[in-house]
Amino acid sequence: MAVRKTTTTTRKAPAKKSTSSVGISIMGNSKADMRKWEVESAMSTLKRAAEIQKNAKLMADVKKMATEQARMFTNLANGKMK
Repeated sequence: MAVRKTTTTTRKAPAKKSTSSVGISIMGNSKADMRKWEVESAMSTLKRAAEIQKNAKLMADVKKMATEQARMFTNLANGKMK
């Protein structure tokens, strides 16, 4: 009986597609653009926080919810489930 020799073939990974010749990445944003977006977002968040702090009724509700959550986390940390 003849012995059949088996061979394994390996597949090559597909070649990476290059970006355009002007150097635009797939994401399309440079680090400077990302940083600018991050700063603008932070500024917007801080403005919103100032608006919330000026609203006395909303702040009272926020404080009430924070107290409830703090109590829940304390109970959870102590092994008490309610």
